[in-house]
Amino acid sequence: MSDSCLPSKRLDEGEKNRKKIILAVDDSPVLLKSVSAALSDVYKVYMLSDPAELEKVLRKLTPDLFLLDYQMPLINGFDLIPIIRSFEKHKDTPIIFLTSMRKLEILTAAISFGACDCIIKPFKPAILRNKIEKHIIMDWS
Repeated sequence: MSDSCLPSKRLDEGEKNRKKIILAVDDSPVLLKSVSAALSDVYKVYMLSDPAELEKVLRKLTPDLFLLDYQMPLINGFDLIPIIRSFEKHKDTPIIFLTSMRKLEILTAAISFGACDCIIKPFKPAILRNKIEKHIIMDWS
């Protein structure tokens, strides 16, 4: 796990009371709906099916965690990391890759490119939630 994926700040009172924001980027509407269904009771989930729109979205939205599909047409998940990290407020925001590729090289590359974790698709909602909880700053008090 890279240092940029470790929760490092204390939450102020306003942050404690708001739902954490997750931005899921995937070209599959079915997968995006599955992510939303698995997470929307705990998190505020935004879905982006066109990765080319990411930079524009990040000018308006400040996610607490990103879920990125590895393999998409034209732009892959690895290509999105420099866009995310170009925003000062996202230098340390956790990124989790979603991939159907089970190759160790892909999973290792995802971590080396700055992802905190990888989830193999299809995923079980409980596994998705558990992995997110490991990386997102939550106030459980």
